[in-house]
Amino acid sequence: MTRMKWLIAAIIGVLVVVGAAGTAYASYYSDKALPTASVGGHNVNAMNRAELVAWINDQVSQVSIDIDVDGTPSKASLADLGVTVDAQASADQVLASSDSVWERFVGLFKRSDDALVSSTDKETFNAYIASLVKSVGEPPKSATVSVDDQGAFVVTPGVPGIAIDAQPLNDAVATALQTLSSQAISVSPSPQDPIVSDEQAHKVADAATALASHSVTISDGIDDYTAETVDRAAWIALPGVDDAEGTPSIDPKAVQAWVDKTAEATNVAPTPAINNVDDAGNVLAESKPGKEGEAVNNSAQVGADVVAALNAGTDYSGSFDYDKVQPTTETRPVMAGYEAYPYAMHEGEKWIDINLTTNRLTVYEGQTVVHGPVAINHGAPGHETVTGTYHIYLKYEKQDMGCTPDWPYCAKDVPWVSYFTGSYAIHGAPWVRQFGLGSVGGSHGCVNLPVAEAQYVFNWADSGTAVVTHY
Repeated sequence: MTRMKWLIAAIIGVLVVVGAAGTAYASYYSDKALPTASVGGHNVNAMNRAELVAWINDQVSQVSIDIDVDGTPSKASLADLGVTVDAQASADQVLASSDSVWERFVGLFKRSDDALVSSTDKETFNAYIASLVKSVGEPPKSATVSVDDQGAFVVTPGVPGIAIDAQPLNDAVATALQTLSSQAISVSPSPQDPIVSDEQAHKVADAATALASHSVTISDGIDDYTAETVDRAAWIALPGVDDAEGTPSIDPKAVQAWVDKTAEATNVAPTPAINNVDDAGNVLAESKPGKEGEAVNNSAQVGADVVAALNAGTDYSGSFDYDKVQPTTETRPVMAGYEAYPYAMHEGEKWIDINLTTNRLTVYEGQTVVHGPVAINHGAPGHETVTGTYHIYLKYEKQDMGCTPDWPYCAKDVPWVSYFTGSYAIHGAPWVRQFGLGSVGGSHGCVNLPVAEAQYVFNWADSGTAVVTHY
């Protein structure tokens, strides 16, 4: 019985020792790589996370690929080839086996060789392949399509070249990542035809020409605006370089840009009205009347319709619609002493005084006489010249007056005509021998001047210049 007790006690002692050792092991490796863990065939026993990250980064930095291209050597790091190793994620992958007590004990009997977590930037990799090609020759150049100054689609022929198979380099990179060791390969360039052949490029050019061949005309109600050949050619989106499957298409943004630009050119800005006011802000005279503007309101719809027509292979003819744009009103203070004049003017304002009693026309800027008084003739009895304050609104260097069944006279090529209201105008009268007679032998309501004087008024007066007629 005594022996049995000692045996049991011994067994218990051994179990205690083993349990304590296991506990110590499990605790030690809770944040470290297991004894059987490796990366790229290299044992990383007992490395913590920070040590793993530093070790992986150091190993990766020493890896290179030695490349021989028909006797021309080249050496590339993994970074040169666009390869990025995520050392943090790779370390986490190794330490995942240390997450639980059970996994730590299992890890004593199961070897692991974790792969690195990595990614490859294809553009960088392909650029390096291209540099290898350039070191021994020229790559092929695809045939291309472009637009000349006349809006014609022209083909630049392709040029054969050489290429290097990327697979051996891909394989070398994979092996380097698996073993964390440098690699050496040899490659040979091979002849290669252009990706886009001359025939394919000509098909694209023909298709682009067909798309751009249809006319596009937009009216503003007065004038027509037609897209030129170069405009339509600019609307065609061509396939990218080396795009063997691409086809030309209508670029809606390019079309809309042209439509918007055309619409903008047809818009009419409003002309602000100008009122002459006293110190209290009371309007004493309308210096210049305002004029409504116009702004296109359907540019987007016209653009969409143009695109639809071109995609359907048809011509387009349409028109802009407009919203009225109301003018603003500006105010100008009148000059002191305006009461002595038939018009309340502001400083420097152009205006014309027509005195039907004295039969004189005087040109003013503010209260300064800049021309005249000039002798005039005006409306004969029954055709009296209207009185009031008006504004120049229409001018002709030469015009036939009357000459219709509605008028009892016909005067050809009347010079220097400035209309101020309705059919009433200031104009030259070469047929008149004497001026200053007023209504005696007068006109049908117009203000007649010697030709040279009428020319002066025509050139001096702006549209909107005030004209004051009075007795």
